[in-house]
Amino acid sequence: MEKITVSGLMVVVTIAAVVMLAGCVEENPVYSDQVRAYADPITENILSGMNENNYSRYAGHFDQTMKTAMNEAVFNETNMLVRSKIGDYVSKEFLKVESKNQYTVVHYNARFTDEPEDVTVRVVFQEVMGEMKVSGLWLDSPILREK
Repeated sequence: MEKITVSGLMVVVTIAAVVMLAGCVEENPVYSDQVRAYADPITENILSGMNENNYSRYAGHFDQTMKTAMNEAVFNETNMLVRSKIGDYVSKEFLKVESKNQYTVVHYNARFTDEPEDVTVRVVFQEVMGEMKVSGLWLDSPILREK
């Protein structure tokens, strides 16, 4: 009985180790470079559009669902709130790319003038009629989480 328990425990530990190590596999740098070729400039336009309070620049690559959800009035209100908390966008650093079904999720750490910590920027892309469009956008930081 004790041999079976020890053997079973070893199998569980081995499976857990394999699963944890699988998460450490480096992403394909060629794929990452291909994604960054469109994601970096689009993300830069979004963040710079926030600084300039320029909806056209901010939403220029949004898909129709994003444009409907984040229309110009919502952008003006949300942008004012975000900038009042974390200030203006300064720079971004690429972190990683993930693929989930038809979506490509690109993660950045960004710097803003009034947020001493990194602001996590997550941009979700999907191909729409041969063109990469933004289907989701999230900004997260300690100050943004404050009520």
